[in-house]
Amino acid sequence: MPRTGIRDQSPLILQLVQNREEQQAADARKNPEERHDGPPVFAEEATEGADLELVMEWVRVFFRVFWLAVFSGGFLFVWIFVLKMAGF
Repeated sequence: MPRTGIRDQSPLILQLVQNREEQQAADARKNPEERHDGPPVFAEEATEGADLELVMEWVRVFFRVFWLAVFSGGFLFVWIFVLKMAGF
């Protein structure tokens, strides 16, 4: 059965959803008569509440996987080249 719903998403998505809900609640308290149904407007201090440790961890994971793929591809290329030179 496919997993659906916000609870099955990654922690980064959950944090983004939670931050958005908190921001909408704060905006509603500031201007109760003004409703924003359009796309959100991003201020300069939007990164203030971001969890940069989580972002940096995902960047590290990306580069680890990237270099593993480069190394594996290079090894495979050399192995096939050696086999071709040997006449297989």
